[in-house]
Formats: sequence, C-alpha cells, structure tokens
Amino acid sequence: MRALRPLATLLLLLAPLSLVAAATPSDGAPPSGRDARGLAPGGAQPAQMTVDDWIRVLPAPSPADGWSPGPGPRMAWPLQGTLTQPFGCTGFALEHPQQGCPAFHTGIDLAQPEGTPIRAAEPGLAYPLADPARYGNYVLEQERAGYATVYGHMVRTNVAWGQPVQAGDVLGYVGTTGNSTGPHLHFEVRFGGTPLNPVPYLQGAPTDPYPVPEGWPGAARDDWRGIR
Repeated sequence: MRALRPLATLLLLLAPLSLVAAATPSDGAPPSGRDARGLAPGGAQPAQMTVDDWIRVLPAPSPADGWSPGPGPRMAWPLQGTLTQPFGCTGFALEHPQQGCPAFHTGIDLAQPEGTPIRAAEPGLAYPLADPARYGNYVLEQERAGYATVYGHMVRTNVAWGQPVQAGDVLGYVGTTGNSTGPHLHFEVRFGGTPLNPVPYLQGAPTDPYPVPEGWPGAARDDWRGIR
C-alpha cells in the first residue's frame, strides 16, 4: 500500500498539466473554427487601405491664420538623382490607367543607388506605410493647407507614425520595393488628394491650386486663396 502512495502523488501532479495540454494546440494552429489568418469561416479579410484612402484621414498640420506660400520653390528636392520617368501619361505598362491615359505616372522617378537618404521636401507629419503591390515601403507626409508628399519604394523607412519632420529630415532610404524595376525614389506632390506635377513645386513656378476640399486634413479655417 505504501508503495502505491508515491505513484498516486505523481498522478495528482501530472493531471493539471494534461488538462492544459489538451486545451492548448500543440502545433501553433489557430483556434478551432478559424483559418490561418485567424478569421472565422466565410469571414472577409479587411481590404488594405491605399494612399488615396490614408491621405483623406491622417492628421495634418494646419497653417496659421493669414498664411500664404512665399516666393520661390515651394518644396525642396528629396534627393538629387537622375530623372528616369516624368509625371503624366506614359507608355510604361506597369503604371495604372488614369485621367484618360492607358498608363499614368502620378509622380516623378529619381534614380540613385539603394541606401541613398531620402529627405522631406516640406515640414509636416510623416507616416510610414507599406503597399507591396504598388509603392512598397513608403512614407506619406501630410503637410499644411491640403498638401501632401509621397516617397515610394524605400528599402526601409526612418520615421515613426505621425512623427513631426522638417524639410531636409531623412524619411528613409532608396530601395526597389513594391512595383519597381530598380532602385529609385518615386516622389509625388498632392493637393486635396490629387497628384500634381512635382517639378514646378521644386523649381518655384507652380500653378495656383484649386480650393482645399471642405474638411480636408490640414486645411485652414479659410483657404489661403480666400475662397472659403
């Protein structure tokens, strides 16, 4: 009888462990009734937000009352590189159709070796994002008065979510992630979400933009043109 007591004690100690093992999947599989993404059968996977979605909702700095752009270039070059593709209609098949063009390039491409620093063109709030199908690793910078800039195909980003940046701060580094054929920066200027040709903003001769859409992030209480 005494010989059985140690065995009984051992069984009592092992019983809770066997219950835990029975309740926990041993192979790292998702809980019963869910697939590998953790979704219930038939559950829809959330759609990835695009830059067009983010630019409408992310906070942006608002200009001071009475602010207006000064003379000269509105933005600084994010890097000095070879212009390999301009803004607008293009015959490059990898671009998306838009604005009546079979392929429309929404920015400019500046080629430099991988790892070259990419700098902010304007002060603003920077948001690191990922879009494997298009921009790869990219930074969206929300700026005052309805402007935004986009920096695509980075090998890696260098900012935190919503980080305040000044013109010249390093946002990330040249890469070839996303829809890219080689190391370069894809750079966009947007106003009210619409892509504009960046070159006039970099060279100091942009056209006057239309009024900022009502409620747009970064819009002043009155549009700087005095229209609202």
